Amino acid sequence: MRVRVSSLKKVALATRTRTRTMILGITGISGSGKHTTAKFFERKGWVILDADKIAHYAYRPYTHVWKTVVQEFGEMILNKDDTINRVKLGKIVFNASEPEQSQAALKRLNQIVHPYVKRRVKNEIHRHFRRKSNIAIVVALWQELNLEEYCEKLLLLKASPEICSRRVEGRDNISQETYQMRIINQTEPPHPDFTVENSGTLRELNEKLNKIYSEIS
Repeated sequence: MRVRVSSLKKVALATRTRTRTMILGITGISGSGKHTTAKFFERKGWVILDADKIAHYAYRPYTHVWKTVVQEFGEMILNKDDTINRVKLGKIVFNASEPEQSQAALKRLNQIVHPYVKRRVKNEIHRHFRRKSNIAIVVALWQELNLEEYCEKLLLLKASPEICSRRVEGRDNISQETYQMRIINQTEPPHPDFTVENSGTLRELNEKLNKIYSEIS
């Protein structure tokens, strides 16, 4: 993967020479197996930075992100306890019946949330590097968040569209149309270091991940 080497990546490379510390990016569309892969590395003792979970954390009531999201989309997206109802928000930004308006709404939401996510990821990388921890960054919107500058290696997970869709529809109880809206902006990175086909069993996935783990450890 040929990318601009940031100061954080330089630190990663220098630290890896001394302590075998690494930052690995894990990406793929929804349903490709990112979180299953993250659990594999977590069992190996790696620190997992999940961009999706960080974004959800940003929605905490009365924070700057929360206030901006509510101002943009209205109090109709709130629960009684003032938490953001992600189902209601999702119906606005992943509305298959109004794709153009939905895409515009999703773009506005990402403009609010993404700066917080990237800043938080950067801070967490610095914090865990001081502890000499290996780090895996899990993110679907890889190119939109532009996190490659922080990673030494990038792992792309792939599976057939039918399998990905079936996994997510069952997990999140969403329609095929909503799933398609969700993955519109989840484009694959052009030059991953590792590509893992994950249309098979969990055992097959773990065998492939073990080979990669052996290579980067």
